[in-house]
Amino acid sequence: MTLSATIEEIKAYQKEMEKGEVKPDSLPPCPRCHVESNHFKIHAYRERRFLIIIKMLVQTIHCPLTRFACPGCGKTVTFYPDFAIPHKHYTRKTIMHFAESYVGSDATYEKALVCEKSVPGYPDGQKTLDSSTIHRWVTTLSRMSNTLRKALSMISQESPKTTIFRDLAQWIVPPGKYRGEDRRVRLHNCFQLLATEALFKILFGLSIFTKLAINCAFT
Repeated sequence: MTLSATIEEIKAYQKEMEKGEVKPDSLPPCPRCHVESNHFKIHAYRERRFLIIIKMLVQTIHCPLTRFACPGCGKTVTFYPDFAIPHKHYTRKTIMHFAESYVGSDATYEKALVCEKSVPGYPDGQKTLDSSTIHRWVTTLSRMSNTLRKALSMISQESPKTTIFRDLAQWIVPPGKYRGEDRRVRLHNCFQLLATEALFKILFGLSIFTKLAINCAFT
């Protein structure tokens, strides 16, 4: 079971970046002035701390991310590699895995944390991942409505016969997972993003967060 990006994946991306092989071509046009992304220029490199899980222990690794600038209006955007999600230190696989473990089943937050009969913890042995962490991840994903909308539009254009819209509409949040309507909507939105991400990866070979970095603002 892969719970996070690996050191090898992150170092491979870093080598690509050092060789100048990270290109902005996969990004959408600038939302402000509509310049095509292949004209974007490297603006800066921003050091990021990532938390990965190795043998059920949370480890820290640092890796810079590339920021590109639009030559038309100067808007800057961070390029998120396959292992990253905007504004999060844990990698995409970790966040998606635990969010799906909770949202996609009847499990409680505590049960969703269990992997291989244990819960990932920290090297000092004093702490493990907390249920509130999954709650925050689910909430974060549920707020990416603009990203979800763009991704679904791309899927429908790429695969006009897709059943994704029907599948999303038919899914019902288990009643025991919420008390109020606001939380039910949050859980439903999170499920929609998780399901859309899985299909998006199949169709485009990229994470939503790589392809639609510009549109990852929370709305």
